[in-house]
Amino acid sequence: MNPIAQQKIRKAALQKYNLYGNEWEKAYFDKYYGGFVVVSKQRVEQGNMNKQEKEKYDKEYNMCLTLAKNGYKVEYLMITEGSFDIYLNGISADLKKTTSHNNILDYAKKAIYKQGAKIVVFEFDTMTGKIRGELNKMKRMGIKVKYFTSENNIVIDL
Repeated sequence: MNPIAQQKIRKAALQKYNLYGNEWEKAYFDKYYGGFVVVSKQRVEQGNMNKQEKEKYDKEYNMCLTLAKNGYKVEYLMITEGSFDIYLNGISADLKKTTSHNNILDYAKKAIYKQGAKIVVFEFDTMTGKIRGELNKMKRMGIKVKYFTSENNIVIDL
């Protein structure tokens, strides 16, 4: 992308980021790509309720940071039973971190068909052939997926 276009994208993203009101914590802005993370203050409170919620919050927040560092605009929402986790560039998305191929298709189906997500974002520790096979099944089913590995943090759009 040419530098002038990139500068316009960053400027527009910063303007949008700065428009978020008091109900949002402005957590991160990427000055190079224009991605950002804003967190519902209610979600921050939920993350401080107990050790288990803190671990879940930290895991999901770190996934949000990776997305922002790849140029995505992330709104990290408060927990609502049976709902998705974030808006990713304005589109409902659910976050899933897993270590293996087991159950990832079920996670994706639940996120799309029961939680109202349009996109599922996966973080895998490492990529394997079995994980690729499951991702290809999702693609054939028309499930929109973005994923990255903990090794390289480069978001891939399936």
